[in-house]
Amino acid sequence: MSIKKSLVVIGNGMVGQNFLASLMASQCKDSYHITTFCEEPRPAYDRVHLSAFFSGKTAAD
Repeated sequence: MSIKKSLVVIGNGMVGQNFLASLMASQCKDSYHITTFCEEPRPAYDRVHLSAFFSGKTAAD
C-alpha cells in the first residue's frame, strides 16, 4: 500500500479548476489526497468571457 501525498488547493476559481482538471487527466492523480477550500458553493465559471456570453457570443467567437 502506498501512502498518498496531501494536496491542498485554496480557491476554486478558474485557475484552481484548471489545475485540478489537469491533475485528473494526468497519470499521477492517484498519488494525492486532494482537499479544496473555497467560498463559492458552485463550480467556477469563465468570468473573462461572461459579458460576451450574455451578448449572444461564445468564448470561441
